[in-house]
Amino acid sequence: MLRITVDVFSGRENPYAYLEGDEAREFLAQVSRQRSVVTSVAAGEQGLGFRGVIVEAMDDDTVERYGLPSAFKIAGGASANEAKAQELAEPLVQHVAKAGARDGLVYASGFDRQLLDLMRLLPAHAHHAAKDGDSAAAAAAGPCTIELGAFNPGFWNDPNYIYRNNCYNYASNKRTNTFAQPGRGSGQMYTSLTCAAVTNAALSDGLHHRFDCFPDTERPRWLVALVVAPGFDYHWYRLQREGFWGHKPGGTAARNYDNNGVVIINPETCARAPYTNFCGYFYVPASQRIA
Repeated sequence: MLRITVDVFSGRENPYAYLEGDEAREFLAQVSRQRSVVTSVAAGEQGLGFRGVIVEAMDDDTVERYGLPSAFKIAGGASANEAKAQELAEPLVQHVAKAGARDGLVYASGFDRQLLDLMRLLPAHAHHAAKDGDSAAAAAAGPCTIELGAFNPGFWNDPNYIYRNNCYNYASNKRTNTFAQPGRGSGQMYTSLTCAAVTNAALSDGLHHRFDCFPDTERPRWLVALVVAPGFDYHWYRLQREGFWGHKPGGTAARNYDNNGVVIINPETCARAPYTNFCGYFYVPASQRIA
């Protein structure tokens, strides 16, 4: 048996499904004949959007007979044969999307097509670049007092925690190890992937819109920003003491750069496709309910 995970979300837990029997054996046989498609799980794209398909063996002999690692990635943009990798990944992506629909997971109509379109964009790195001259001060300006923490990616990238915390954890600066979701801590989790729905869920957790100040009793108060890939996922950023914005796409490493490798000075204009909707700035208080 194989667990197939499409590494694509930042806020939500990645979609996955299981491949068994003849289907699993046929897939492994194809990969064993095309070893150039295989990379380590950590290789390739690590930013926002499609990052590859992760294949994990669920027993101790499934991959041994094919000479493959117990966990590997395909179609993540780092193999020696990405065209073949995407060809092999396509039925896996479709399988995961259909399995999710059967299990009642909240995926938009045409979810499989969304995933495939994002996968095919990966080699082109089709992102919009950040504008010169943007300033983090413009985002931080206003009547409210906030705190600014130093950029500390090592705290988030520890192997014991990296896969259990996401962008909402990072923005909140609270390592809950629960892959935290807006609204879950307050019992009012979002029910759709729109700016309004995710915003309302975060507000129910205790966040405030920018310019709605918190008193000193709520220190530390972080300035964060929310973006949404409509009907698909959400993502959060947090302003750092150094003047740039940090973030953590899903279970990947925390970083301070965008999809183009450019340090994020303004989350409104940084390269963040497919998170096209900028939803606004918010303050996170110490009393935030996060789970």
